[in-house]
Amino acid sequence: MTRLPVVLDCDTGSDDAVAILLAALHPGLDLLGVTTVWGNHDVRHTTDNTLRVLDLVGRGAVGVHPGRNEPVRPRIEDLPSGRSDLPSSLDLPAPVSAAGGEAVEWLVTTLRGAADPVALVATGPLTNVAAALAADRSITGAIGRLVVLGGTHRQPGVTPYADRNVWCDPEAAADVLAAPFRDVLMVTMDATFSAPLTGADAGRLRSVGTPAARAAADLVETRIDWYRRDRAMAALPAAPLHDPLAVAALVAPEILTTVRASVEVERTDPERYGATRFSAEPDERRGRLSVAVRADHDRYVALLCDTFGPSARVT
Repeated sequence: MTRLPVVLDCDTGSDDAVAILLAALHPGLDLLGVTTVWGNHDVRHTTDNTLRVLDLVGRGAVGVHPGRNEPVRPRIEDLPSGRSDLPSSLDLPAPVSAAGGEAVEWLVTTLRGAADPVALVATGPLTNVAAALAADRSITGAIGRLVVLGGTHRQPGVTPYADRNVWCDPEAAADVLAAPFRDVLMVTMDATFSAPLTGADAGRLRSVGTPAARAAADLVETRIDWYRRDRAMAALPAAPLHDPLAVAALVAPEILTTVRASVEVERTDPERYGATRFSAEPDERRGRLSVAVRADHDRYVALLCDTFGPSARVT
């Protein structure tokens, strides 16, 4: 099997961790490296968390590159890096691997030298990607597909109008989404909230029995506990597992229901700051990007269980 080269750019917390496991262990993907960014936490924590995840499954040889720790340009209001409602470190063994060189430089160098198109999956604020574009706009030609975990249409996010990733750095999101990438997919909160994982799903993962599956089960259960503050999720009880869905799009696109659209990012209105305004294109050939609006829960969970099973590629 020819594996798809992929770079993951993330602000590693609980769902990013499962996305890293999926990218590192799926037999159809060749994880070239992980770049870390601010968002859920300060970059030193998102980098440490990334190293913990890769070391857990014997993939410490995958390079981890710390990136930007603040927006690409100033926000309307300052936003401290990190969140008081989430622990800064994942409950995994401390890493033994060390981080590599700076993210933006590594990303530009890697893409310039790529022999084949690379898939870039961004599951945090788009600061690193925007900075790489500013350094060398020609890198868009080396990216076969850009998958962005971000944006929302109807599902409330960190505000009634915006998901956290775009809201953290709307300027970066606007820069990236306007760039001439050949294939862009946005996996929105509408899609991720349509397929939340339950305690039964966590139990199914745990029964797989591998370190990756057990870690994923723990992370899902932690998320379910956190989402008890959300009335709709508490009633299930369940929690969306956002970030792995963006990786899943590369290997199992049938999981997602998509539409073609154009998008604008709100950068001036304080109330709607970071909102993504989508305009569906009746002529799909004119749509600037694909937008995932729903996900198939059963196929999603099956993909995770299959990938984290005993045959998972660990080197």
